[in-house]
Amino acid sequence: MPPPEDHAEDHAEDHAEDHDPDQATDPSRLPALDPALRSWLAPMVGDVAMVRSLVGGITGQMLQLRRADGGADIVVRRWPAERDHARAEAPSGDSHWQQGMVRREAVGLETLRGTGLPVPALIAADPDGSASGRPTTVTTFLPGRVELSPPDLRSWVRGLAEMLVRIHAVPPPQLAACELWASSDLRWLEGNLDSSSVPIGPDSPELWLGTLDHGLAREAQELAARPADPARAVLSHGDYQHFNVLWQGGSISAVVDWPTVGLADRGLDVGHCRLNLAVLFTSDAAMWFFEDYEQLAGTRIDPAADLQRLLNFGPNWPEFIPLQVAGRAPVDGPGMAGRVRETIQRTLHRAG
Repeated sequence: MPPPEDHAEDHAEDHAEDHDPDQATDPSRLPALDPALRSWLAPMVGDVAMVRSLVGGITGQMLQLRRADGGADIVVRRWPAERDHARAEAPSGDSHWQQGMVRREAVGLETLRGTGLPVPALIAADPDGSASGRPTTVTTFLPGRVELSPPDLRSWVRGLAEMLVRIHAVPPPQLAACELWASSDLRWLEGNLDSSSVPIGPDSPELWLGTLDHGLAREAQELAARPADPARAVLSHGDYQHFNVLWQGGSISAVVDWPTVGLADRGLDVGHCRLNLAVLFTSDAAMWFFEDYEQLAGTRIDPAADLQRLLNFGPNWPEFIPLQVAGRAPVDGPGMAGRVRETIQRTLHRAG
């Protein structure tokens, strides 16, 4: 399996039920189903009347399919690794990782049946792509839209916290531990610089100029390295944040994108959501989420697990986040590092 940092950004936002509205009126823009996928799907869904791309993913193709017989819509998720039947060697690192994600999601969704959580139901999975051509999952389609411009940010954040408390309250099932991701480049955290005036990117060395705060990075890393207590592990989404939550009528209608599901300290999901809130919104939003979660769950968050996820920010985030936002909200890329740094500073202060 490739190093976790190679794929940390792949989970930032990967499944959004928003669609391209132009496709509804321009049949020429509808994505086509390749023969292998169509053949695999035929016994499950019969003829397909409509295929529509879902917006927001970067690790693979997300399709909404409408059945010609009037049955319920389904979602097909295809990972990039293509099955080559003419080659017998072992799969590449990326292919092995993608197959593992399909297997993990399939097991997770089966485990979540009957929990009462608003999650998709698994219909089929082809982890190695031997039948469909690529690692693929098929799930039920759930209504709702990703909300990236909430009219009331404060209440919206509390709604996210309430749903995560519900997820963590499910009795821990027999699942593998969530993977821990890590970023090896923490120069953004050490640099005492107003990043709002400097474009962030791997080709922007001027970002790292100025007074460095090695103490902040060292303090955060030391706390994040503290081992978690396995006895405190809860059912965890693994990639819980606003891009994987659907809303309808002002309430959460679904939580999607479960290939990272597993068991972990509750701080893992909390920290991951807070990181994404700081990246796209404000440090205040990230702190509100922390406070709301602790109040609603009636428990304290282990700052080690929380910080471990906050430290996953890296200089490539301003590059891929706009791809997942896809024009649905303003994105302040240059200010991301500063907002995450502020969130970490406030978190360390709170931890004492």
